[in-house]
Amino acid sequence: MNQIVKKIRYFLYARKSSESEDRQVQSIDDQTDRLKKLAKDLGLEIIEIYTESKSAKKPNNRPVFDEMIRRIQNGEADGILCWHLNRLTRNPIDSGQLSWLLQQGIIKSIQTIERQYLPSDNVLLFNVETGQANQYILDLSRDTKRGLLKRLNSGLPNGVVPLGYLNDKENKVTLKDQERFNLVRKMWDLMLTGNYTPPQILEKANNEWGFRTRKFKRIGGNPLSRSGIYKIFTNLF
Repeated sequence: MNQIVKKIRYFLYARKSSESEDRQVQSIDDQTDRLKKLAKDLGLEIIEIYTESKSAKKPNNRPVFDEMIRRIQNGEADGILCWHLNRLTRNPIDSGQLSWLLQQGIIKSIQTIERQYLPSDNVLLFNVETGQANQYILDLSRDTKRGLLKRLNSGLPNGVVPLGYLNDKENKVTLKDQERFNLVRKMWDLMLTGNYTPPQILEKANNEWGFRTRKFKRIGGNPLSRSGIYKIFTNLF
């Protein structure tokens, strides 16, 4: 009698965080759409779709991922469909757990856009690729710290300059924002009189002076927010 081969049940997992390590990654919707098409082309059975907007650089930081792994351990699914291994893990703890579950056959397949990882494979490839994802985070953290220290030693502000100033990236200097500097100065003048509260200054800035934030490609060009006015008066720049 021929043995019946049980079809692998897949969880689709798509993840993208707002942090720097994921800036170039496909959006969650794009990942999901492409993976569903891949599943259709390969005849894979997706029993549930998981999406998450969390960083994977630290363990125990992704409740959706943790729930998915728990359900796999309970036998509810035995495959994972994802864009790339770095969507599943960027830290050695989660990498080790996935590698172990794969070696034990609890996870029978991890299917990405580029290839499939199976329990029968040499685990070296899986470990090298997840190790690369972890090393990327370590390198990014080290390079970021080095860059911030260099700016600090050069007397430059770290991060985005506050309202009223502009970054001249070419010459690596901070300039006055000619459109907003004097308006921010007027806000401070009112604040220092002791006769105005931040909400009162906010009202004047937006409705009387016509203050608007800097316009970028997708954001900005809006009235100053309540949190924005408090940020002006608490920024140590």
